[in-house]
Amino acid sequence: MTHYRTNHATFEMPAQLKDKTMHMFTLSDNGPSEFCVVISHADAQAEDTLANFAERLLAELGKALPDFQLDDSGERAIDGTPAIELAYRWRNDSNFMHQRQVIVLLPGAGEGGRQAMMIAATCFQAFSTEWRAAFEGMLGSVKLRHNAPVGSDSATMAAPTVFALSDRRRTLQAFASAEEACRKVDAREVEQDAWTFYDAAGTPLHANFVVPNTGTLWRKAGSYTLEARPERGAPGLRERLHLATIFVAGSPTVRLSSIAEVQAMLGHVAEV
Repeated sequence: MTHYRTNHATFEMPAQLKDKTMHMFTLSDNGPSEFCVVISHADAQAEDTLANFAERLLAELGKALPDFQLDDSGERAIDGTPAIELAYRWRNDSNFMHQRQVIVLLPGAGEGGRQAMMIAATCFQAFSTEWRAAFEGMLGSVKLRHNAPVGSDSATMAAPTVFALSDRRRTLQAFASAEEACRKVDAREVEQDAWTFYDAAGTPLHANFVVPNTGTLWRKAGSYTLEARPERGAPGLRERLHLATIFVAGSPTVRLSSIAEVQAMLGHVAEV
């Protein structure tokens, strides 16, 4: 059995079943769409490289699509993982359809298995500046699950994350651990209640000073630790997130890039 995740549910999937998941995004409910994006999956062989998988795909497309023409191909990256992009067109009645397809090889569900994920954008005409930018924006926002810490999912991939919120500066910072947050957020400002801290679930954390700040005019920063100390009625980060307008990733390992992503993560945690 494989633990399978979808947008709205998780379940145990029998090992005999193959994942043929497909996501389709269009501009209209019915009929053709000027621009659409389809994400699909295909099994890859253990010895597959991106290049030979792409070659097989091109051969299949050439057989299946009338007047198929490859316009461009090249290497790129999706969330730091190597990928190949293909740009091609084919005849559909009297017009040419245009498609850009990005392929990335990922770990499969079974041990040692591999799977190709393909993200394809299609236009009835050549890609306009608008649709090119829309597709690039989508690709740039992709976060691959295999890059997340082991045991995490898309909503909790920042599981050890600690947040620091300054309502004075309207700034939310995210750190990879409590220790990192304590090192990087000035103890003098913490003593003045300029920052409040929260764990990855948005629960408040209490700053406990182990070395006090010293001095009066020229104050020397002390040190502190963060600890969970339940406080009845204390608002969590979800209730106070509206106070922040700036997001700062305080660590390169934090896999969050915006306040909207933090909000989505906290919303998912609240539903679990």
